[in-house]
Amino acid sequence: MLKSIHRLITLLLVVLFVSSPLLAQQKRNAPPKKPVVAELPEQAPTFDTLLSADSYKVYCEARGVGGLVRSAAVNDLLDPVMKLGGPPREFKTLVKWLNAHADVLAGSRMLVAGWPSRPKIPNVLVAIEFSSPEEAKKFYPELRGFLPTLLPTPTPTPTAAPAPALTPAPAAKPILAVPGAGTETRVVANAPVIVTMNTPQQVRTLPEPEPTPVLPPYQMLQAGSLILISDVAFTFRNLRPRGSKPLEEDQNFTLARNRFASESLFLYVDLKSIEKEEKEHQKKWEEEEQKRIEAQAANPPKAEEPPDNVEAEMTEPTVQPQATPPPEPEPSPTSQSTLVVTSSDPQASSEATLSGGPQGTDEVVLPMMSSLYGLLFGGEHKWPEAVSAALAFEGDAYVLRTLIVNGTENKSNAIPFVPQFVSGPALVPESPNIFPADTDLFVSVSLDYPQVYEGMLKAFANAEEQFRKYRGQPVKDAPPPESPFAIYEKKLGLKIKDDLLPLLGNEIALALPKKVPSPSPTPTNPDAEKPTPADTEQRNTRAADSYPVIAISIKDREAVARLIPKIVESFGFKGANLFAQTEKRDGAEITSYGNVFTYAFLGDFLVVSADAAATRHVVDAYVNHQTLSSDSHFRNFTRWQPRQVLGQVYVAPGLVEEYASGTKAGAPVNDKMSEFLSRVNPVLDPLTYALTDDGLGPLHELHVPKNLLQMIVARASSEATQAPLQTNEAVARSALHSVARAEASFQAEKGNGRYASLDELLSEGLVSKELIQRYGYTIELTVSANKFEAIAIPVEYGKTGRLSYFIDDSGVLRAGDHGGGAATAADLPAQ
Repeated sequence: MLKSIHRLITLLLVVLFVSSPLLAQQKRNAPPKKPVVAELPEQAPTFDTLLSADSYKVYCEARGVGGLVRSAAVNDLLDPVMKLGGPPREFKTLVKWLNAHADVLAGSRMLVAGWPSRPKIPNVLVAIEFSSPEEAKKFYPELRGFLPTLLPTPTPTPTAAPAPALTPAPAAKPILAVPGAGTETRVVANAPVIVTMNTPQQVRTLPEPEPTPVLPPYQMLQAGSLILISDVAFTFRNLRPRGSKPLEEDQNFTLARNRFASESLFLYVDLKSIEKEEKEHQKKWEEEEQKRIEAQAANPPKAEEPPDNVEAEMTEPTVQPQATPPPEPEPSPTSQSTLVVTSSDPQASSEATLSGGPQGTDEVVLPMMSSLYGLLFGGEHKWPEAVSAALAFEGDAYVLRTLIVNGTENKSNAIPFVPQFVSGPALVPESPNIFPADTDLFVSVSLDYPQVYEGMLKAFANAEEQFRKYRGQPVKDAPPPESPFAIYEKKLGLKIKDDLLPLLGNEIALALPKKVPSPSPTPTNPDAEKPTPADTEQRNTRAADSYPVIAISIKDREAVARLIPKIVESFGFKGANLFAQTEKRDGAEITSYGNVFTYAFLGDFLVVSADAAATRHVVDAYVNHQTLSSDSHFRNFTRWQPRQVLGQVYVAPGLVEEYASGTKAGAPVNDKMSEFLSRVNPVLDPLTYALTDDGLGPLHELHVPKNLLQMIVARASSEATQAPLQTNEAVARSALHSVARAEASFQAEKGNGRYASLDELLSEGLVSKELIQRYGYTIELTVSANKFEAIAIPVEYGKTGRLSYFIDDSGVLRAGDHGGGAATAADLPAQ
């Protein structure tokens, strides 16, 4: 039994021994490892994914930069700047470089973002997008090499070198000096020994600190197909943090950008963010102010105790002598103004007396007009959420379009920051069928009068509430303020909202007709138009000025006609019907109240003017069918406008030419300016404007003639060039006056009757050397026994000055344009 057990154990040991190498060679199943997820590199930002919606408040985009640089629209404006303005060298270099690289930039887009809304991002960011990363990589070194010419790296300020440090040398061994020592040295016993310790100092120069490298005033990098330039370093994560809404998904931005997708230049301003920032600053200021008030209330300043003698002085009454009151002036008789009115009937003439009554006209009209002005332009301003603009070049005009993105509360507010301007429905303007064809300026708008009226009442109530808060009066329990129109309604005997506004249409228009001479007699009624000598003089005087004419659309002519006399009387003119004068012109009736107020009904419009001649001119044009709607310029240059508009402006070629003539006359005339103006088309087109609502918001569109803008730029450029020139000429005049005064002083004191040379005047300190030498003029002085002559000549004619100056011992300064030559005594005195 034991033997069998022993054999079994031996067999197991042999099996284990033999199988152990095999077991060792088997692969053990390792525990499963977690899959490693490779982190994908962050993709380079694109033009549309670069910014978040809350990164910047101002965004500008240029499309097709290369084509824009070479376009005629841009070069026509750059031409007067380059030739007349004398721009700085950096500007000329930039224009030249852009023209040289216009082919590379032909399909590129560029954005400029500014006014950051968050910290840790650049104040200004510029991004240029290319068609591919390879194109951006190729252009990057060229741009990097050019930028230092525009934005050079500032030169570091040199610092003073550190003073050398003095370090003590190792201690020297004692030197034994033996008195009487000669060529041989002997040590004498018991002799005094002098021990000298020499500790010389070594000069060790400290290493100069390494200068801190000065970085350029910009940062530049390439990311994919973008090249970015900024004023400080940044990270893409700061430009668009995780979880933030990208700018391309912002509803207002997308709406505006899609609306102006075809324009060359696009601008977007986030007014909602600006308003939010303003409110935060206001809230912070109010909290700080409240803390200051509470701290001041907790620790009130101690009142100074009055001196002891003050109480005694206050107890003693002071008796003041009573002055005899002056006698009251006798009441003056009520002032009356007499108005002589000549009727249109040659046999009827009447004299009416216009009485101001107890309350004069100015006391009624001026406060009311001031109140109306404050209500129209006052009140709480409702900011739009955003404003976007675009610039395009179409034909011979520059087109500026502006889209107002309003919130839900002010959808109808077409003009920001004028809360009471509430547009009415879009309409086809009918007033061009009323005004004459020779109208220089025409403006038409559609208004919602009930909303305007309610807005004015609300503005008045808010102003009253703010006034009560300022005075510390209760606001909740205060009675509602009286309507600002209450006095006026009482005088009229009606309610403006219920009785007057329903009579008015939505269109109101203003026209500035051409200056017309006094009307001449007509064959049909020669006597009716014969003016008196006084009237002729007055009309000739008024012919020098153009009086505006207003046309108001009406719904009920008879009702309005009944209200007009009441309205005139409410302005303080009592007995208005007594001096009203009427005249008929081919079926149209004109009613005049002296030289104060004239009106007529034409079609569905009430035409009003302060000048009777202007009203007659409008009526004659309407009767003869010579209206603005029949004018070819008006029809052709307003054809781009939609049929229905909220507003319309037309500036006729005559008025544009008048402004351009003023531009030509105001600009300094020189050869370059004359040569430039000779190449500009002298025939100016009208300037037109339209206000519409295309469903996205109020859209303002302005068309400016290209040649008019060229003249404006030329004038501004020429004036910028002439500014230093005119300064030099003024200094030259002052310098010659200083020389004349100095000569008179020298002759009277040190000269013993003789005049001094220029060197003598400078050495005596009678004339400033800087005044003579630093302002682009050469001063020459000729002195004889008892006479002197001084001249001032521009160093470089046309650049440092144009006029030459002359002065002598007479003290009269003379000037003349001699092309850089000297002025003489024959020139006219300087103005």
